Amino acid sequence: MNKKAIWITTGIMGVALMGTVILQFYWINWSLKLKEKQFDDTIIAALKRVSDRLENENENWEINEINRFFQEMGNSSANQKKIIEYATRIMNNKKTVVWDTSSLLTIGHSRDKEIQFLEYIDRQMRMHPASLEQRISPQKLAALIKQEFKDLLIDLEYSFGIYDNTAKSFVILNDNYVVNFGENPKVSNPNFDFTKYLIESSYQVAVFPNSNGSPGVLKVFFPSKKSFLWRSVLPILLLSLLFTVIILACFSYVIYVVFRQKKLSEIKNDFVNNMTHEFKTPIATISLASDSILSPMVIHEPDKIRRFTDIIKQENRRMLSQVEKVLQMALLDKHDFQLNFKQINIHEIIEQAVKNINLQVQQREGHILQELKATHFILKADQTHMTNIIYNLLDNANKYSESYPEITISTRNVPRGIEIKVSDKGIGMKREDQKMIFEKFYRVPTGNLHNVKGFGLGLSYVKAMVQAHDGTIEVSSEIGKGSTFIINLPI
Repeated sequence: MNKKAIWITTGIMGVALMGTVILQFYWINWSLKLKEKQFDDTIIAALKRVSDRLENENENWEINEINRFFQEMGNSSANQKKIIEYATRIMNNKKTVVWDTSSLLTIGHSRDKEIQFLEYIDRQMRMHPASLEQRISPQKLAALIKQEFKDLLIDLEYSFGIYDNTAKSFVILNDNYVVNFGENPKVSNPNFDFTKYLIESSYQVAVFPNSNGSPGVLKVFFPSKKSFLWRSVLPILLLSLLFTVIILACFSYVIYVVFRQKKLSEIKNDFVNNMTHEFKTPIATISLASDSILSPMVIHEPDKIRRFTDIIKQENRRMLSQVEKVLQMALLDKHDFQLNFKQINIHEIIEQAVKNINLQVQQREGHILQELKATHFILKADQTHMTNIIYNLLDNANKYSESYPEITISTRNVPRGIEIKVSDKGIGMKREDQKMIFEKFYRVPTGNLHNVKGFGLGLSYVKAMVQAHDGTIEVSSEIGKGSTFIINLPI
């Protein structure tokens, strides 16, 4: 898959993922609104039931008042029962009496007076309706609301009040006629003026709605309604967020793997091409030397045969060396190797490696500077692999220097270990190359520098061996200024 196809596929997956996330949040918002509507309908229905119970209890109170005043008037009226029934019918029209006992007693008990009595009741009910304070007990109202909410399993802080439509003010707030805001037990914040929010509250029903014009309104306000509604959808929201994060993580990982696999595929292709080139030259040389030996002009000359035989051996040794590197990396991948740990002098190994590679450096008119300052330089390590580590780093420093290599290798002691640093002033590396150089088969692009050969296995081997010795390796580089490899090994 080419890069353009990968980006198109990634874009489509990204749009699909974004659409899924938007759809999830749309459904969460819809669920929140549905919960709010259900809550609103439940509260309004509960308040209507409270209003109905207030009205029913108010009727019983009026009947008791009629009986009480008839007892004060005495029992001489033959039509007393009919008068009570008639008064009750009038009362059922939702008009309420403010009783005046002295006036009732002066009416008398004749049949003509009975009519006067009924007219008096009707007149009083019209002229002097009882106030909301007289008809509603704050404590009783509080108990009714509390019971309704308890039956509905609504455990929220709330404030309530009876609003007088005539006086344009509240006559009852919570369970008191006169509300002390600082001592209100139903308000979470004593300094919170909830009357403003009660007036604006949508949770309200008329009280005594069957009277001629409802005298007041029962209002309720829930300070923590929003948090309650959000808590109701919180499990869905958290699950949605969790699954979204998982999907995003998987999506990111897939994209990372796709690009990494593409990069590795390119690296392996480069490796195959490079290996073909590395093997093609010695094979061609061996073929040419073999043909030369069989030539009639050479076959009878032992010196020439010996020279061509040496060439064949050298090229064969070169091919075996390349094959050995590939096989060695295969063993490292499977961790199928053993280290021969023993006490070694790291300074001696460095000096020997410098001696071996110095000839190549000097042929390019370069030099290697040694700054071996570590005072504790005896390590427990595998001598062969440690030698290979140092040699590979020096060889890389030489290869990636365009001309006149300037290489510095230094040591110093660090807490619980030794630091080995190999620096050069070569072509350097980009930041993205620094992340890849320890990968198998990866080779830093060298631009116009064509003398750099190899399979891209050296640094991968170095890192594997350093880690096998419980050490670490880092690289610092800048284009055009060179690179520095830093190894830390425990003593």
